[in-house]
Amino acid sequence: MFTPLCLDLSRKHGFSVAAVESVIRFYGIRHGSMIMEALNTPTSKYYVRVNTLKTSRRDVLRALKYMGIRAFPSRLLPEAIYLVTEGPFSIKPQGKKVFADKFASESVYVGADLYVPGVKKAPKVRAGDVVTIYSPSDAPVAVGIAQMDGVEMETGKKGIAVKVTRSVYRVPSLRATWLHSKGLIYEQSLPAMLASRILSPKPGWTIVDMCSAPGGKASHIAQLMGDEGTVIAVDRNNRKIEAISTLAARLGLKSIKPLAADSRYLDEKLSGLLGSVDAVMIDPPCSALGVRPKLYYDKSYFDLAVYPRYQRQFFLPAYKLLKKGGLIIYSTCTILPPENEFNVVWAIKRFKLQLIGQPVYYGLSIKIASSYVQKFLPHLHDTPGFFIALFRKI
Repeated sequence: MFTPLCLDLSRKHGFSVAAVESVIRFYGIRHGSMIMEALNTPTSKYYVRVNTLKTSRRDVLRALKYMGIRAFPSRLLPEAIYLVTEGPFSIKPQGKKVFADKFASESVYVGADLYVPGVKKAPKVRAGDVVTIYSPSDAPVAVGIAQMDGVEMETGKKGIAVKVTRSVYRVPSLRATWLHSKGLIYEQSLPAMLASRILSPKPGWTIVDMCSAPGGKASHIAQLMGDEGTVIAVDRNNRKIEAISTLAARLGLKSIKPLAADSRYLDEKLSGLLGSVDAVMIDPPCSALGVRPKLYYDKSYFDLAVYPRYQRQFFLPAYKLLKKGGLIIYSTCTILPPENEFNVVWAIKRFKLQLIGQPVYYGLSIKIASSYVQKFLPHLHDTPGFFIALFRKI
């Protein structure tokens, strides 16, 4: 019944019809349309986590002010600060064309430079040319200066391909600052930080982060524990493990222990820890229909149907590893109920898990059984779409 409308919304927002129909089915036409409108744009506040093991929030804010970067303390989390997103600005196409992939174009959209791995095509481009960068949906997202020839952009492996001079939105880049290089800050959304806060990890705990890369939540957990205890940060391949190790080294964290493994079988890999782990974080691969900004989304009906079944495979090893009374924090960066509320109901029925209340609710509180989960919706909370549930093993 929604097909004609969904086709129109699909073209307008750059989302697949499958994604549009899923959003409309669960949120209705009015809220669904507003959700997709919000997903096309960045949040008005760009959040950064201060590494309080190395510095203080006050000192970071003072340093940013000295650099001429306006930043503000969050009133919700003591380790969080935010920058204000500027825009939107109009982009008048000029010069030659450079086509970026989905992830690169979404970064460029908010002012990041375009790096070589994100370039799909750069026909007839020469170093020094003025170029316009286009997303996979052929929308202009930024203008900049080519730093190399197009052939090098298309065949190279690293380096800045285009230095961006104007983008649709703009957030000051912190990655080139000494605050970043010295491990004093980490860019992370407010709901993602909140997930680790809700777990409330204690010094000395043993915690397993099942789908850890690039290590944002694992490093936050280690920070909250004062780097005292063990955070086993698991992911499937060496590239992801290297990313976790690099982040832990930059932040100066010793309690993070990276492990290359498929977490769906982690009870076999960590058989010596069965029934002894204090907490497990399950932040599984998901449809990511909450990540902002999202300029292009091509997931099919099949893709969206597969995610919930895949996510459920992490609960059994997590349950086996947990001690009695231990905690599971389940989070996703999607708004779709089959990956969120439906999985919570399934887990409660399948395992001896009790859904428990969360210390704070900054998003929507949704009742399931005798307790509440938390969901952030882009059009209501000015955040990415995000979901958090907290369980205790009984």
